[in-house]
Amino acid sequence: MLNYLASDDILFSFLIIGTLHFLAVISPGPDFAMVVKTALTQPRKPAVFTALGIALGIFVHVTYCILGLAIIITKSLLLFSIIKYCGAAYFIYLGIQGLRAKAPHTQQIHTGKTAPIKAPTALKRGFLCNVLNPKATLFFLGLFTLVVKPTTPLYIQALYGVEMAAITFIWFSSLAIIITHNKVKAKIAHFQYFITKLMGVLLLLFGVELALLEHK
Repeated sequence: MLNYLASDDILFSFLIIGTLHFLAVISPGPDFAMVVKTALTQPRKPAVFTALGIALGIFVHVTYCILGLAIIITKSLLLFSIIKYCGAAYFIYLGIQGLRAKAPHTQQIHTGKTAPIKAPTALKRGFLCNVLNPKATLFFLGLFTLVVKPTTPLYIQALYGVEMAAITFIWFSSLAIIITHNKVKAKIAHFQYFITKLMGVLLLLFGVELALLEHK
């Protein structure tokens, strides 16, 4: 009976974590803006690798939560400020890149003849976009504090990370695949330039918001 209850509690924890994390990843944020911007201006492969980079970033957050470093980061003004300003600078840099994007020719939009970035570069951009977001640190700390108990085995905590990384990759890669579909790109061809600019503005605003984020 005890084993059954323990097993039942673990399954419930996976459900809670999966639901809360899914709601978080579908909410507009730096990761969302990054994937949309890449999918609009690049072929499918770089867009999907950007999604993969974001998913891999989840393991960094989970690792320091398991090690207890999340509490140290949130309690240390210096460490929190370093992450905050690095993240803010990176988002502002990405935002400026988006704002500087030139209007492509209609034929280039349809055929995808823009200069593609390499997969490792796309992977790195997605990874850094996720890891350098101090709000993600606060989210994962709150989530682990809510669900993880001192008696929760490490392998279960690691599986939580796998679950969240999988949800992240499935969502963002699906978004990338949909946006890079030829028919979808053809329909949004006339708005692509303005949407790219909008994503640049959002990334810029996220950067400014992070720079002004107060340590609690």
